[in-house]
Amino acid sequence: MRLAALVTGLFLAFSAAVAAQSYETPEALIEAIYAPYISGNFPEDETLLRSKALQALYDHDAEITPEGEIGAIDFDPYVDGQDYQLTELAMAAPAIAGDFATVDVTFKNMGEPRALTYDLVFEDGGWKVDDVASTLGDFPWRLSELFAMAAGGQ
Repeated sequence: MRLAALVTGLFLAFSAAVAAQSYETPEALIEAIYAPYISGNFPEDETLLRSKALQALYDHDAEITPEGEIGAIDFDPYVDGQDYQLTELAMAAPAIAGDFATVDVTFKNMGEPRALTYDLVFEDGGWKVDDVASTLGDFPWRLSELFAMAAGGQ
């Protein structure tokens, strides 16, 4: 019980700083990503979490999506769904190789198990999300591949 309170407290502490800092460790970035789902305080600008390459994919998708339409991503990739009620959130130790890292995150969303792998890159003085992949379930996906499929279908 104390562990749950500690985890919640850490996520709440990180949520206040989401939009104002560089993430010195992969763990700090992942904690910042999930803090709003616990606190309810979502940042207005998620671009600070993304690498330049991933942001370019989001920007291109916005350019090619007709006004009023939903783009390539019609769900929240951080929770692998449209709605969220997260429990049992766990982060594995990051695998770091120079300016690149991989972090596995598991949780239950709305009672269903989820597993995501984050590809991170160190740029502009902090860790950023470079790609995300869902590795569990009937419909695995990789964010960059979803954007590529949408761009190819122009």
